[in-house]
Amino acid sequence: MSVELSDAADYEGGDLEVVPDLVGRTRTLPRGGVHLFPSRALHRVTPVTRGARWALVAWTGAPEG
Repeated sequence: MSVELSDAADYEGGDLEVVPDLVGRTRTLPRGGVHLFPSRALHRVTPVTRGARWALVAWTGAPEG
């Protein structure tokens, strides 16, 4: 989970990309918006080119089986 802590107007870049769903597709969430995705999914955040982007990132797990 990644929670947006910055206003989108405060930075440029910093797009969360999750393969295959969000690659090349910008999805801007308001401050407090949440991206939920499986942590096993290949993902990255593109470089921030202006300002600062802050996010709260959390993982959770459960025993398999």
